[in-house]
Amino acid sequence: MSEAIVSSGFFDWMMDMLRSIAGLRTPFMDGVMSGVTWLGQETAFIIIGMIVLWCVDKKYGYRFLCMFMSGLFINQFLKALFMIPRPWVVDPEFKIVESAREGASGWSFPSGHTQSAVLLYGGLAQRIKKAWAYIVAAVLILLVGFSRMYLGVHTLLDVGVSMITGVLVIALCELYFNRFGDEIGPFSIASGVIAALSLGLIVYIMLTRDAASDDAETVKNACVLFGSSFGLFAGGYVEKRFVKFDTKAVWWVQIIKVVLGFAVVMGLRIGLKPLLALISASPLTDCVRYFVMIFVGLAVYPLLFGILSKLGIKNRKENG
Repeated sequence: MSEAIVSSGFFDWMMDMLRSIAGLRTPFMDGVMSGVTWLGQETAFIIIGMIVLWCVDKKYGYRFLCMFMSGLFINQFLKALFMIPRPWVVDPEFKIVESAREGASGWSFPSGHTQSAVLLYGGLAQRIKKAWAYIVAAVLILLVGFSRMYLGVHTLLDVGVSMITGVLVIALCELYFNRFGDEIGPFSIASGVIAALSLGLIVYIMLTRDAASDDAETVKNACVLFGSSFGLFAGGYVEKRFVKFDTKAVWWVQIIKVVLGFAVVMGLRIGLKPLLALISASPLTDCVRYFVMIFVGLAVYPLLFGILSKLGIKNRKENG
């Protein structure tokens, strides 16, 4: 399937487009576009997702997470299904911005950064429901998509399909939760289905993969997806059933919640990697790492919110 796409005249046209865009590169613009592309990275979603879930709107925060996990599944499934190589693999003469190479491993189609931008900024705009929010979201999404082509790591097809799938995921998730509600039952069904599909994706890839490094990267990403989605299912259930944290707090407590929470979540994400590597080199350890990260962020760390809120209330009373 990928051979037919890569050998088509349409793909040649897209490669010519990338070469034309590459002609616009300057050291300054390389830096700007590298910054813009960060807006579609996983870390950007973690930061904004934590703010929404912990401090703004817990109900929509869970929708937000379900949107993101659903989008990741679709993205990884399409990558595993079509197995379209990166532009510089198709044409070894094509040069990319080298700083972007590390974050562009695995198959090319569709663009994960672009789809993440659609889900992140489009999802926020759907929560705000204001014209300005949709405009800002559209601008950011287009900039991230263009940055992926400017850096030379994705084609127009990769970017365009990611935008379409991202919008569809937002629409379907909104339709589902508006119809069935945001209680523990509908949430558990949605997150459980995502986790089950993610596990099925791992099995599918393992049965159909070969020794190519891109396939190995796809297995790793699928394991990350399963660990994250199962962490969402388990952590969300525990929080909704037992923890039931409140997002309300004074402004300085909100800042502490986000800063400390980011340190905890990212500390687990980074710190568990070498520890688990001592046990096994299998990509399945990424399942464990991301499960722990998400579960702690949803069901363990929020246990501190009550204490922090009481400190904020006490401080406010003491200061009149």
